[in-house]
Amino acid sequence: MNRKRLFLLAGVAALLLSAAALWQWRLHEADGTAPLARGIAALVKGDARTARVELLNAIRADPRSIPARIAQARALVDLGDGGGAQGEIEKARALGGRPGDTRVLMAQALLLQGNADAALTEMEANDIPASFAAAAMRVSGNIHMARGDMAAAGAALDRAREMAGNDPENWIDTGRYRWMQGDQAGAIVAADRAVALAPENGKALLLRGELTRSQYGLIAALPWFERALAVNPDSVPVLDQYAATLADAGEARRMLSVTRRLLALEPGNARAWFMQAVMAARAGRADLARSLLARTQGRLDGEPAVMLLRGVLHLEDGNATLAIQALAPLVGQQPDNGIARTLLGRAYYLAADFPAAATTLAPLVAQRDAEPYVLTLAARAQEALGDRIMADDMLARASWPDRLSADLFAGADDAALAGSAPSGTAAAQDNIPYIRALLGTGQAERAVARARLLSEANPGAPDAYVIWGDALGAAGRPGQAVKVYERAANLRFSRDIALRLIAALQRAGDPARSLQVVRLFLSQNPDDPQIQRLAAAGYMAGGQWREALRMLKAVEARVGPHDALLMADLARASLEVGAADAARAYASFAYRLMPASPVTAHIYGWTLLRTGANGQAAIDLLEKADALAPGQPGVRAHLAQARAALRKGTGRLAAR
Repeated sequence: MNRKRLFLLAGVAALLLSAAALWQWRLHEADGTAPLARGIAALVKGDARTARVELLNAIRADPRSIPARIAQARALVDLGDGGGAQGEIEKARALGGRPGDTRVLMAQALLLQGNADAALTEMEANDIPASFAAAAMRVSGNIHMARGDMAAAGAALDRAREMAGNDPENWIDTGRYRWMQGDQAGAIVAADRAVALAPENGKALLLRGELTRSQYGLIAALPWFERALAVNPDSVPVLDQYAATLADAGEARRMLSVTRRLLALEPGNARAWFMQAVMAARAGRADLARSLLARTQGRLDGEPAVMLLRGVLHLEDGNATLAIQALAPLVGQQPDNGIARTLLGRAYYLAADFPAAATTLAPLVAQRDAEPYVLTLAARAQEALGDRIMADDMLARASWPDRLSADLFAGADDAALAGSAPSGTAAAQDNIPYIRALLGTGQAERAVARARLLSEANPGAPDAYVIWGDALGAAGRPGQAVKVYERAANLRFSRDIALRLIAALQRAGDPARSLQVVRLFLSQNPDDPQIQRLAAAGYMAGGQWREALRMLKAVEARVGPHDALLMADLARASLEVGAADAARAYASFAYRLMPASPVTAHIYGWTLLRTGANGQAAIDLLEKADALAPGQPGVRAHLAQARAALRKGTGRLAAR
């Protein structure tokens, strides 16, 4: 046989083999086995969206395929479609599938629909095969969590890990349970174990990202979400958390891009529309924010962030009544939410409900570091009620405010709560309100003792350390409070813990470490206006005026120009960097906002003097500041320099 004929026969054989393979492929496509295999492979990879499409093709090819129906139910559960999953399971059972094989999956589908009781009934059936026992125990734990039985949930998850200690799903759900219980350290251990067992499990990476965001901050969390997206670029839960983290970090453009991806995958995704609404509101585009928020179709109306945004937008519209309807339930749910409480007080004031405004603002006014705006608003409410003495006291505090403290809100029920100690010292949900009540009634030492016992019983819970630090601070032991707050910050470096630690360090006489904490927090949360303000104060104290000005302008971009003390700080920083025109504009505006403040009178007078604008007006303003705050050495020194300059006939000082 010659070479040419040999090649021809080989080509014919290859063609026949290819045709056979094509025919076999068509057969597998036609009977659904090929798309079923691809769908199951996608499920194993965690790509439920691709799996759903493949399995839909498998079901079309063979509508009586029980494995395809069950696999499709699994995909729908992973996508959060409990109703669709339930329908597929019911069809599988109607086709002859054994109910025991789908008990766990049906329980998950029912739980997604909020029907925990029916889900528990599925788990209590006696026909669940032994191979599903560990999964059944894990799902039972989730059901108990949904029912609020945390003890039963913890026991079930412990049993699930005993039965299948190398199943990452058991560790993921354990991590979420521990986090819900306030055991941040335990949650981190569980998440790390899940990632170690399954480095490409999207749910494990998502949990680790969320815990990292809580423990360290926004920037540290981003790589975890990006790692999860590298595994599954179309994961809606991961995209949701990634977008929210980018938004809080001030990465508006990147957040917008991610929310558009979310909407391409789920055109009705309410959280994506909400995040875009928040971005529009921050940019001052209230009409666009309202339009975007309307696209959520009310599906998120019970969430605190949505209630807050609605309140803000109603106030922007001038509709105080609707703002009250949005904000009052939020303050009822979160009485310590200072922003919501301030906005609600403003809404009551604008609605001429002055008693409600005064009552709403009272816990904020009672704090030593109450914001000037809050004090001024509360003073106006007292004026309307006819209490001129109280109004004058609040205005005096607003004109020369105290700096950062960590006071707790006083509660109306503190006396009653303080008189009834919980029977045990380990349960945070019982003991934290009791300890707060002790502090609210002036029993700081008793609060310290109880909080120490609570922290010892819950060494992984940052909230236990926070209340212990609060008690130590109230007892006049700021150095010890610093150590306790540091323990809390190592577990959860949130704004409220950072602010407490910063205040405690300042009271303990360690401003340098206080500034270190400020800078560390900003390195992870660069768009936080409260901490930016503290950073600016630190830069000003150190004479780093350009850095201070940059930070103050960032705060102004977030909160607006109606904070008199912020305008005063901007005037001072502008003056020190040689921006005379900007300094005069800021100082003048600060004074117009709060003319009775020694701070604004001082900076306006000093700015006029330093820029040579009006020597006599500068002296008048500095004299007013001295009269409003007698004995302030800075004001006295500047007034003396102004008088000396006027005597010399210059009416100004050389820039320094």
